[in-house]
Amino acid sequence: MIKRIRFFHLCIFLTLSVFFLASCSSLPLIGKKEEKKGEKLPEGKTVTVEGMGTVKGVNPPRADTPPPKKSASEPAPKREPEMRMASAPARPFAGAPLPFLQMGFKKKVAILDFDNKTTYQEEKIGEAVAKRFSDKLEATQRVVIMDKAVVAEMLKREGVKFDSLTELPVMKRAHQSLGIQAFALGTVTDVSILSSKTSETSDEEVSYATAKVEIRLIDASTGNLLKTFIGRSPIFGTKESGEYSRSKAALKAIDFGLEEILEGFFRQLEYLDWTTTIAKIEGENLFINAGRLSGLRIGDTLEIYEPGKEIIHPATKISLGWTTGQMKGISKISELFGVDAAIGKLVQGGNFSPNDVVKSTAR
Repeated sequence: MIKRIRFFHLCIFLTLSVFFLASCSSLPLIGKKEEKKGEKLPEGKTVTVEGMGTVKGVNPPRADTPPPKKSASEPAPKREPEMRMASAPARPFAGAPLPFLQMGFKKKVAILDFDNKTTYQEEKIGEAVAKRFSDKLEATQRVVIMDKAVVAEMLKREGVKFDSLTELPVMKRAHQSLGIQAFALGTVTDVSILSSKTSETSDEEVSYATAKVEIRLIDASTGNLLKTFIGRSPIFGTKESGEYSRSKAALKAIDFGLEEILEGFFRQLEYLDWTTTIAKIEGENLFINAGRLSGLRIGDTLEIYEPGKEIIHPATKISLGWTTGQMKGISKISELFGVDAAIGKLVQGGNFSPNDVVKSTAR
């Protein structure tokens, strides 16, 4: 009886196992694509995909069907906002920062008269150009502009007699007494202005202008011409309309010419040494003819030399420049006063005189 029961249980177990295996065989295995009977795969490249079997196939051609037209009442689909990656902040520069203004002491430049050689002789074009050039130089804060009237007054107080500041002995005296490094004078050689009505029915005027300016830079210590600069406005001219259009157009054309000159002017000016003079001596105090306006600061050290010799070329009779005299001592700026003056304390040396040459220790 027991044997029959065990046999019956075994038959039931075998029957259930066969039924379970038969039902599982109809499920596709993971990673294996079930192939439908009666269908063949299209010819194409063999592709192996990770986790899948190796199959052959090609992409079926797309039907050239136009996209469906949107009705006027149909709202436009909302676009998802574009996600952008914020850029990384710039890394700070690791090097040492440059000083704000590293140009040394400012040189003194006297602006003299500008001749008017244009056809507009009644206009004070020469004065206007000299004034505009002076303003442009001063706006750069790289030089100290000396007014010609002030220079003339100072030299007269010293007893210097002259008819013009362009005289060679006068320029040299201005260099020795006032510490002026250069003189600038020039000529306005051409100004052309064309005016017309803006329209037949209007009284408003439109003007075009061109200009040409020449500026000469002179070394005050020798009186030698360093260079002549020429500035021209664009060939197409400048256009101005309305009231005073002629004057506006002419001044704008002149400004174009002056702007062309500035860079070369400063470059040539760098060849001149910065020097100044001693105005007065009281014990160990030296009153220097340069100060805040010239760029001096408290603590600056200055070298003091006796005047050198001017070397004249024997054939051309042109000055080659001044030699450096014997060094007398060193002074240190202790106080700035007035518009452009300073007091220097004696550090070493002595036996100074007002004719001595004061130079910067920075080279």
